[in-house]
Amino acid sequence: MMKRHLWLAVALASVCQFTAVSARAEEIKVGMLGQFSGSASWWGTEYRRGVNLWLEQHKSKVGDDTLVVLERDEGGVNPQRTRQLAQELVVRDQVQYLFGGSFTPNVLAMADVATQTKTPLVIGNSGTSSVTLKSPYFVRTGFTQWTVSVPLVEYAASKGVKNAAIVVADYAPGYDAIDAYSETFKKAGGKIAVEVKVPLGTTDFSSYLQRVRDAKPDALFLFMPVGPMSAGFVKAFKERELDKTGIQLFATTETMESDLPAIGDSALGTITALHYSPFLTTPENTAFVKAYKAKYGPGALPSIASVSAYDSMTVIAQMIKATKGKRDGDKAIAAVKGFAWMSARGPVSIDPKTREIVQNVYIRRVENIDGKLGNKPIETFKSVVEPWHVSHPQVAAK
Repeated sequence: MMKRHLWLAVALASVCQFTAVSARAEEIKVGMLGQFSGSASWWGTEYRRGVNLWLEQHKSKVGDDTLVVLERDEGGVNPQRTRQLAQELVVRDQVQYLFGGSFTPNVLAMADVATQTKTPLVIGNSGTSSVTLKSPYFVRTGFTQWTVSVPLVEYAASKGVKNAAIVVADYAPGYDAIDAYSETFKKAGGKIAVEVKVPLGTTDFSSYLQRVRDAKPDALFLFMPVGPMSAGFVKAFKERELDKTGIQLFATTETMESDLPAIGDSALGTITALHYSPFLTTPENTAFVKAYKAKYGPGALPSIASVSAYDSMTVIAQMIKATKGKRDGDKAIAAVKGFAWMSARGPVSIDPKTREIVQNVYIRRVENIDGKLGNKPIETFKSVVEPWHVSHPQVAAK
């Protein structure tokens, strides 16, 4: 602990010294941390695409300042490595802003660096609601599991679901999903038949699905991380014919367009809740999808990760404008509290109290859209304020 505090003191002195020498840099550096290799490299690819599209459209400029993005690979769930990379970016590479994070443990590992050096970190992905409490320099542009889980349950309850099972991956966002699903469902008068935790990396879901079948619920509320576990579970649900027993599947990120080719027609009809769909028909999203396809190919579709990255650059640009390009973490964070703009995902803003994004959540159904599977929005929960902070004010205030 002593070494950590000593290092951070040296880091803070270094940053302050740099600021005094060069109060107005010729270029502003942004450190981007993501999963650029390994099984979760989809996140890094989509971050890169969203950031590069923003840079192209804005000619890498905010006013007279030129933005330079330095990319670093977190290398999986690796808090120690992520913290080291964040330290190096701030102290050695002199970045003024950090963006990224794909897993909650990695984001938490950067809290001391962000706080002690007063470097804003715009969080692209971390589903655990309490994360923004860990540093006053954290701002989230992604989403929390509570944000999408509460509308999902409310929608299911409105359709007559009374008895439900919950199945989640066994790690922090999964625990948030359990709490959000169960608390919301019980408030709506529903009963939880069974809660099932599935170890990360699981490929055989038969025993877990059998527990659900035995509980005889009306519905199953699901949370799995994007990728193989999501695709595998949705396929197994259909292959084991749980739908034919009257159990309806409700999910969030489990039918991402990137996973639908692997899931196939097993996904048809699945209801999900999420803050974005590439099939939103708003003018802003239509333009965004067109630009994305023009840059990355006619078969490419933007995702929650690329939209988050694009919007994160919008937030960072607002900070740069407010500070006139100077290094001032406090002024930068103050400038985005309450900041509102029109995103491809819809109207969004940063909650001044929590630094969480306020956004629409869309109820979506997997359909065949122009010959390809996709998530078609069918209902909208407008301007959802992060629910965990709302329903747990005493915990959030600590």
